[in-house]
Amino acid sequence: MDYDHIRIIPEQQIGQNLWELLEGDVISKIKKESKVEKTGNYYKYLLEGHSFKLGSELLPELYKPFGDVCEALNFTEPVEFYISNSPDFNASAASSQDEGEPHLVNLNSGLVNALDEDELRFVIGHELGHIISKNIDIKGVIEFVFPHYQGIPLILYNKISLWDKLSELTADRYGLIACGDPSKCVSAFFKMSSGLSLNRYNLNLATFLEENEKLLESFKKENTINVATHPMNPIRIKALEYFAQSTVYKSILDNTSIESDPALSSNMEELTNLLLVIRNSELDHHRSMFIASAGLVMAGIDERLSKEEYDIIIQRLANFLIFPETLLKGIMDQKGQENVFLQTASAIMQHNPGERDPMFEFLIGVAMSDNELFNREIDFLYEVGENLFKYSAKEIAQRIAYVIRGNFIPKLY
Repeated sequence: MDYDHIRIIPEQQIGQNLWELLEGDVISKIKKESKVEKTGNYYKYLLEGHSFKLGSELLPELYKPFGDVCEALNFTEPVEFYISNSPDFNASAASSQDEGEPHLVNLNSGLVNALDEDELRFVIGHELGHIISKNIDIKGVIEFVFPHYQGIPLILYNKISLWDKLSELTADRYGLIACGDPSKCVSAFFKMSSGLSLNRYNLNLATFLEENEKLLESFKKENTINVATHPMNPIRIKALEYFAQSTVYKSILDNTSIESDPALSSNMEELTNLLLVIRNSELDHHRSMFIASAGLVMAGIDERLSKEEYDIIIQRLANFLIFPETLLKGIMDQKGQENVFLQTASAIMQHNPGERDPMFEFLIGVAMSDNELFNREIDFLYEVGENLFKYSAKEIAQRIAYVIRGNFIPKLY
């Protein structure tokens, strides 16, 4: 099976980028040689000691969908399946930590009891998808470098957060291939989101999908922010619908050669754009445009953009954008940066006059970022401070002094 054609293109691209940024090959070698893999063994020991290990002979009826999924995905590597006594609707996977060791997949009993056999295949396939795609290895490197995801620079955190969501969409595709029935994937989502087993109720699938479409259109219209670690269910369901209708999926069913599907790529691009939203108000748009344009104008006073100046602009933009470099490059390539700066500053102050202080301090911070102070920069600060932000000369001096004290480090060489 050509696994690369199953995966979502941006997920592959961002995942590879993260692997290279975090020196995945080197970190993986260090993890192995320093015996950090014992932490993986700990998870296995925990499952063996406190959870139920499935076997084809022990509970053949329950084991059957697990074996079916491995066969459907042509997955022949050793894997152990566990069920933990927990009512939470949750599942997890861990890749093999050493040669000869099995991969691990664990499902909570609450999930197993609520899902029928086909829905169970979808969830098992999803978890194996994380292993097959190697995304679980990327996640392992991230967690090794940043334990508990602490201390991650914001710009990198945003990229990781987006990749996390895209990797879930990729794993859902493996789940569909394992299940073979798109309607069962949808009913699995319903059960996992509602907590209902449907033993006493009948789900009107058509109505549920109609409601899903309405929610999705609402998200598009309102540019809704997704702060969860997983994509919103309406996005996941629609993404699976697109995949189920694609020539890629049909090729897998027919066991023929797989080719790229432009329609699938286009539809997925529209969906993944919903995952790019960090801030969604008109004011936030003005703020990001101000940071980019004002930062470039301030940095350009000495007719050069230093690395320090570039970095401080990017870091501030990361509060609003997952890919701040794209916006900044767009502003750099166009003329009239000063007009954008003045217009966005005025628009922000019209909405919220109190933001003039942090805007002015941002300009001072850009001027100081390279640890050099030029008369032209100070003159420019006085000019915009007086004419744009309506400060007195004394107020301007006080604000510049406030930022300089304790922050200015002169270049010694």
